[in-house]
Amino acid sequence: MTTVIYSVITLIRQLIWIYSIIMVIDAIMSWVPAMRNSTVGRLIDRLIEPYLSIFRKGPIESLSSSTGLDLSFILGLLLLYFVQDHVIIWIANILLRLVN
Repeated sequence: MTTVIYSVITLIRQLIWIYSIIMVIDAIMSWVPAMRNSTVGRLIDRLIEPYLSIFRKGPIESLSSSTGLDLSFILGLLLLYFVQDHVIIWIANILLRLVN
């Protein structure tokens, strides 16, 4: 059972890593409108935009409109890394204690 838990944790961490790489690609593509308007660019935007829109509300939205800086990417990436490095390990430890 513990190998299953480790396998699932590894898979989730790899998926988070892949998603963060796609986020970086989306950020780079935002500098080149022709890339963003391509088929791949629109697909990546459909994957990333729902997640980043969570961070584009409230005080972050007013900060972005007044300064011109969109902090949603940085906040989204930091949250992903926090989940990958801390939350998933914490959940794994709880599951391992329940199994043993």
